[in-house]
Amino acid sequence: MEATRPRTQDAAKPAAAAAPAVRAARMPGEDRRRQLLGVAVESFARNGFSGTKTRDIAAAAGVSEAILFRHFASKEDLYHAILDAKEAASGTEQWFQEMEALAERRDDRALFRSIARQLISSFRDDVAFHRLLLYASLEGHLLADLFYERFGLPMGDFLGRYVAKRQKEGAFRECEPAAAVLFVMGATIHYAMTRYIFGFGAKKATPREDVMLDQMVELILGGLESRPSQRGKPKGTKK
Repeated sequence: MEATRPRTQDAAKPAAAAAPAVRAARMPGEDRRRQLLGVAVESFARNGFSGTKTRDIAAAAGVSEAILFRHFASKEDLYHAILDAKEAASGTEQWFQEMEALAERRDDRALFRSIARQLISSFRDDVAFHRLLLYASLEGHLLADLFYERFGLPMGDFLGRYVAKRQKEGAFRECEPAAAVLFVMGATIHYAMTRYIFGFGAKKATPREDVMLDQMVELILGGLESRPSQRGKPKGTKK
């Protein structure tokens, strides 16, 4: 008599189906857009523009490229959206209104402190964005030009006009206003970059940020203000 072949439970069942791919949870449109922007900034800041493809951004966000392009039709749209988000988060419009009011009152110290404080806090609060700008500048990327047109030019024009006006009023010494703008913004951005991008501020010997801010403003005023004997004399007044 032929032996009965034992039946196993595994043999009676079909092969198990492969585990489904993990998909990103469905999000409302605006939430998804913000998520994609954040992932894009982090990806560009970490790998540069040449080292980051749209498929990399989509994969890091857990979506397909089709989803990415549904929110941003092109890479240029993505760059503009990054700057839009930065402008909204930093309150640029409100900051310019504050500076206009300080300029109207001729409050030099408060104006330069506002400029330096805003620039420094921008680096401190959004290191990834400024690392991204550094990549953009080094690579000659479109984003650097867009940022300069949207933020750099208006700030430089405003400050240059203010310096020229204060020179005519005799409060600031004679110099090229453009040189004064570079002096004010260049020194502040260099400090913020070395502290928050390159990490030199981690050393214990580095003064606190508020101390540095106050001292930088005093140095700026010391470099721009006319000599005491000349203060209050309009530009071109004879001694």
